[in-house]
Amino acid sequence: MATVFDMAMPRFLRTAFVLGACLAAGAIAPGTVIGQAIAPDGADAAVTVGISDQQAASFDSPLYAPLNLTVARYIAPYDVMGDAVQRGRLDAWVDSAFAAGQDILVSFEHSRVPGRESRVPSNAEFQREMKKFKAVYGTRVEAISPWNEVNVCQKNGRTEGQPPRICRSTTGPKIVAGYYRVARKVFTGKKIVALDVLDAKDVKPALAYVKAFRKVAKPKPKYWGIHNYSDTNRGSTSRTKALIAAIADRKAEIWLTETGGQIKLRGNVFGEAEAAKALKCMFSMPKLFPQIKRLYIYQFHGALKTEEFDAGLVDSTLKKKRAGYRVVQKRQTAKCRP
Repeated sequence: MATVFDMAMPRFLRTAFVLGACLAAGAIAPGTVIGQAIAPDGADAAVTVGISDQQAASFDSPLYAPLNLTVARYIAPYDVMGDAVQRGRLDAWVDSAFAAGQDILVSFEHSRVPGRESRVPSNAEFQREMKKFKAVYGTRVEAISPWNEVNVCQKNGRTEGQPPRICRSTTGPKIVAGYYRVARKVFTGKKIVALDVLDAKDVKPALAYVKAFRKVAKPKPKYWGIHNYSDTNRGSTSRTKALIAAIADRKAEIWLTETGGQIKLRGNVFGEAEAAKALKCMFSMPKLFPQIKRLYIYQFHGALKTEEFDAGLVDSTLKKKRAGYRVVQKRQTAKCRP
């Protein structure tokens, strides 16, 4: 999809363009500082804060720019270039995120073509698909995650999660290490997040996966992704600590590629106050674990009441702030407590 924002325009100019439009519309108060880290209550100003969100409309909301977010993450099927529906969604999202001055991270995962959800591509097939993606979007993407949330399995007939051969720690690490090597080869000069792993209530399977992957991932990864919902929403840091220890590389950067506070999950309603509490816990973690360099909050766009998951900072209309919004805007931090 064509865009007026050419890649030759640096991010600071794109941000200035968007800021001017927002000021003209009255969405941002005069004097607001955009793109500058905000760390009042002890949050680490050296940490980059952004969003993981699948909705292109999020970036057009007048409530987005005041959060001072500079990075954004999208999850796409690895064969997105051959899927017209998914390609259209990706087009719209990349255009909107790029126009909003965001540095873009794309995480790939299983196909969403009916009947292909459990397909495990060979390295050769994965490379062909990555080259197709790069030819169209490469200049607008800062970072790549070869495979999303590798240790979450498809089960009970549902296609969420990853194919069995990928999600099992006995077979998956070698496969994903192959995709990591392909990504490094195709996306030269880009940041490659070698692994995206979910902590889960029981972190032991995730630890086993990380340790197995570390043995076969060559060269040694510089960037690692952790989804630490189980810690932030339980007021804990133990799983995050254990995963960083399993990575066992003090020079590596840890990105919390999905994190934040959950309002609702599979029928359990926790509410806005608990989600805001989880976000404060999240903001405290970079002080405890200095290797954490980025936070991708999932998510900005709130869900409809009929949906079983909701972690939105605003409601589904994109017009009403929730309790967690102010936490993010002010970078409020508090000790993680159950």
